[in-house]
Amino acid sequence: PRTNGGIIGKRNVTSFGKCTVTSKTSSGSITTQPGTTLARTLVVAGGGGGGVNGGGGGGAGGFRDISNISVCGNTSYTMTVGGGGNSCYPTSSSGTNSVAFACTPISITSAGGGRGAGSETGNATGGSGGGASGHPSGTKTGAAGNTPPVSPPQGNPGGTSQPGDTPSGGGGGAGASGGNGPPHPGTSGAGGAGVASDITGSCVTYAGGGGGGDFYCAAGAGGSGGGGAGGTGPNGAATAGTANTGGGGGGEGSATQKAGNGGSGIVIVKELDKASGVWRLGD
Repeated sequence: PRTNGGIIGKRNVTSFGKCTVTSKTSSGSITTQPGTTLARTLVVAGGGGGGVNGGGGGGAGGFRDISNISVCGNTSYTMTVGGGGNSCYPTSSSGTNSVAFACTPISITSAGGGRGAGSETGNATGGSGGGASGHPSGTKTGAAGNTPPVSPPQGNPGGTSQPGDTPSGGGGGAGASGGNGPPHPGTSGAGGAGVASDITGSCVTYAGGGGGGDFYCAAGAGGSGGGGAGGTGPNGAATAGTANTGGGGGGEGSATQKAGNGGSGIVIVKELDKASGVWRLGD
């Protein structure tokens, strides 16, 4: 017999794997759990390669963290993870796009980070833009971020540099623009900061821009979230963006040292609503 007026305490419905998190560090598919109807996804594209020979930092890959996406349970979805851009002379390359739920009506794309400017070629727009070159013949303006336009934004512009043979600009990051290169002498612009996500249950920062490089002066630091540091002079090599963060590569200090490659991207899916917040009040 019931002794509390017929009221039974609330009982949670079986979750069947609530909050399952799947991380993709290379392209492939994931299959949702039975009963899933909502998901959250983090989509980070590949970072841009650093510019060569007094080059600007590479822009970070686009960063998008989106909740409440309607999905179907027990269904396979294709995920595309973008690669980082290369830093080959004379033209570095931009990162490539990452796509969650590719080829479906809910497809979500983050744009690859733009390459940093070098002595021979200009920088490029992207999720975040590449930084300006410090080489006298290089591009002096930072490239735009958030290209193509999306809402909410997924990146920021690269930093500028001064006329003449001067320190380079840093690549843009998901959370901030790349630092500007000051007049000579000075330190090249740092990469723009990335943005943290707690989708995995821990706070991890992604999509930092690459630091600018310079032959004569100090190189720029990489932005938080995997951005590579710039190189300095004939012996200070730039560093690559960290893999699976979408970090931009550091700019090259001179033609004798390689610029940093961009870091590859990542796609993470968190299944949200396995009966979360649903309660039964009877037997």
